[in-house]
Amino acid sequence: NISVRLKDGNSSGNGRVEVFFNGEWGTICDDNWSNNNALVICRMLGYSNAVAYSKAHFGAGTGQIWLDNVNCTGTEYSLSECMSNRWGHHDCEHNEDAAVNC
Repeated sequence: NISVRLKDGNSSGNGRVEVFFNGEWGTICDDNWSNNNALVICRMLGYSNAVAYSKAHFGAGTGQIWLDNVNCTGTEYSLSECMSNRWGHHDCEHNEDAAVNC
C-alpha cells in the first residue's frame, strides 16, 4: 500500500507529490507526468479533480526520487496500479519534481 502526501503547496489540495517507500518519503520525477497521473494521486487523497504540474512548481524536494516515467490511465485507485520505472530508478534531479493541484 503506497502512501502519498502533498508538500509545500498553498492549500491542502496542492503541492509537490511525495510518496512513502522503504521507510522514507521521496518525490516523483516529472518525466511523462500527466493529468491522468495527477488524477490518481488526487483520488488517493480523496479529491475528484486534478491538474498536473512539472518542473518543481511547488519547490524542489530533498532525499530520494522514488518514481520516474509514471504512466497512469486515470482510472486507477492507487499509484501502485500504474506503470513506472522500478522504485529508485530515474534520470532526474529535484528540479523535475512532480506536483498536483487537486
